[in-house]
Amino acid sequence: MVKYLKRVEELMKEALSGNDSSNWEDLANYYKSHIEFLQHERQIHLLVTLFFGLFFLMSVLAAAISEKLEILVVAFLFLVLLIPYIAHYYKLENGVQRLYELYSRINEKYSSKNKTA
Repeated sequence: MVKYLKRVEELMKEALSGNDSSNWEDLANYYKSHIEFLQHERQIHLLVTLFFGLFFLMSVLAAAISEKLEILVVAFLFLVLLIPYIAHYYKLENGVQRLYELYSRINEKYSSKNKTA
């Protein structure tokens, strides 16, 4: 997913760096659909990350209440899975924020083209 996000970001940068008379409205709509897809993906990963965090906390609490150290093994496994989920969500969040900025620049080009026409 991060590779896909980076590819879309590079395509948007290439479109913005070109000085041709592209149809900015079509480009804005095209990239808006990519951003919507990535927003959905980000939402799903947020839910998964939150649930793994919740499961981790519940297992630590269960280990503390029951005083069974075996449950800490389960907590450790949740933690091992939670850390990569947090890192992945962080990359998705920051990448989508960069796409918002690029999308705004495309919209500015579209707006300035319409003002001169």
